[in-house]
Amino acid sequence: MNRSAVILKSNPHGLIIHLSPDLPFCELLEAVGEKFRVSAGFFKNARLALTFRGRTLTKDQEAQLVDAIVQNSSIEVLCLVDESKETADYYKKALEHALERKREDEGLFYRGTLRSGQTLETETSIVILGDVNPGAKVTSKGNIVILGCCMGNVYAGAGGDQRCFVTALTLKPALLKIAGRAARSAIVKKKDTGEYPVDPQIAFIRDEQLQVRSITNETLCEYFA
Repeated sequence: MNRSAVILKSNPHGLIIHLSPDLPFCELLEAVGEKFRVSAGFFKNARLALTFRGRTLTKDQEAQLVDAIVQNSSIEVLCLVDESKETADYYKKALEHALERKREDEGLFYRGTLRSGQTLETETSIVILGDVNPGAKVTSKGNIVILGCCMGNVYAGAGGDQRCFVTALTLKPALLKIAGRAARSAIVKKKDTGEYPVDPQIAFIRDEQLQVRSITNETLCEYFA
């Protein structure tokens, strides 16, 4: 491998990759793959912003280089930073923005039952694989999906987003809130141990009102319209 074909320079938030301007692209692609295969142990599971320097690349060539890096290391490439903006501060902001978008796209999963006194708070949408018992509380700036029975307090759209929703296989919350709208249940008591039938429902805001509907094709079409 031509060692001068690919030179790596790191900063606290990303990696600058100096590429040979003269090497044919197919050979350069192999050199990049080899460079990161040899350096894989150093980067481990790093999540980085990247800058390619030294030659003009097409979008397709950039994509091929990123793929070569990912395939030959455990690096997660979050974004590409333009060469003209490669300051440490810009890397930091770009990385934070990429991570935020990734969290928004992926959401979170929680496995288990939330019991009385337990609180779960998240900046993103969340899927709970279990129940939310009376006295438990879930707060999310995104959506809340409960694959179980919801009898505690749930607050979706905590950042004020009225497009958010709450859904559960059994939706009997003590308090349900979306953005600035809230509703209390007259059914569930603090120490409720009753069993309720599975009846998937979704709560959302429509015409400034908090509505709770059974999940049907018509309901979903109305919500996602």
